Amino acid sequence: MWRNDPPHLPEAKGPYLPGCMDIMLEYSITGTFTRLYYPTKMKTEQPSHSRWIPWFADDNYLDGIAKAIRVYPGAVRFVSWLYSAHNMQIPSIYGEKVNTDKKLKCIVFSHGFAGNRFLYSVICNELASRGYLVAVIEHRDQTACFTYYYKSKEDAALDIRTPVYVRKIQIGQGHYELRNEQVNQRANECSKLLDFLINLNNGIIPHNVLDDVKTGKEINFKLEDLVGHLDLDNLMIAGHSFGAASALLTLSKRKELKLGILLDPWMFPIKSENGILENTTQPLLFVNTQTFHIGSNVTAMEKFLTNEHRQMYTILHTTHENQTDSVLVLGYWLNWFMKKLNPYVALQINNGLILRFLKQHTGHDENIDDCEAFLHEQDNNIESGLTKPWI
Repeated sequence: MWRNDPPHLPEAKGPYLPGCMDIMLEYSITGTFTRLYYPTKMKTEQPSHSRWIPWFADDNYLDGIAKAIRVYPGAVRFVSWLYSAHNMQIPSIYGEKVNTDKKLKCIVFSHGFAGNRFLYSVICNELASRGYLVAVIEHRDQTACFTYYYKSKEDAALDIRTPVYVRKIQIGQGHYELRNEQVNQRANECSKLLDFLINLNNGIIPHNVLDDVKTGKEINFKLEDLVGHLDLDNLMIAGHSFGAASALLTLSKRKELKLGILLDPWMFPIKSENGILENTTQPLLFVNTQTFHIGSNVTAMEKFLTNEHRQMYTILHTTHENQTDSVLVLGYWLNWFMKKLNPYVALQINNGLILRFLKQHTGHDENIDDCEAFLHEQDNNIESGLTKPWI
């Protein structure tokens, strides 16, 4: 259904056309790099295809994915060609003016290992189309498949990027210590992104380093338009896999965050974090795929299911990649001999569960009857309660 000309990811179903904008703060590796997804004022019937952007930012991200999954880059490039991945577009209007008719409820999103700021576009576009602002951080702890920064204003003007490549870490002695170091850096980066949103709402407008880069794109988005229009009473965090562990750690440290959305959390990096269980008091939603979790991971998640405000679901016939765009762009790579759910159906279930949880806990007034009806239709593919270990 999305293999048209040009090929694109599925369009969001909410009442708002989603927009997106990349924001980079500071000429430093310690700065923040995020993509904001948000509702625009454009009408759904208005043509917007000309302002959609490629899913792959550049080939470095493709090569980074190959390196992370230990596959020869040529193989990933071949699959990319086979699936027309280089032509795949994100149905989001880049640089469009943000709709601030209502205060925007904000979600910080942390990607998983080998992820990036565009790997979760279907989820983020859907949330934006329902009136949320989602800020996806591109981590610089060497767990993004690839990322970069600019060392100076001059480098930005010439588009001279300083790369940050994914780091492969061997399982064995020292593995936990290195992953725990990374998850703490990730939590600090999430916290800096949260501070950016809070300060921006209060009128502190930072310089976007990417404004120095000449792209020729039409940009109507202005950070100052968000001043006073962010709902600081409903700040949230979400994450996938390593990002879900990062989200949990951030929740334990930042009480401004009112709830957490945890997609297939990889609990190993935070298994020995002191006080994380006791200090995480917010409502939580766990949405898991069927094949990711082993016994120890399930046991670690179970400890957080302490009250009725914490929910867990498993989407049956799915793999860890089903909560990303990758299965729509590059096909299934995991559990080849397993009968799997249609990937777009899996993402719709995922998004429906998230929107239902947000509706329950934020008082969001957008209608989600279509999501409720779809979840009811897919009830046989959803299992509530504690996830069963895959092995």
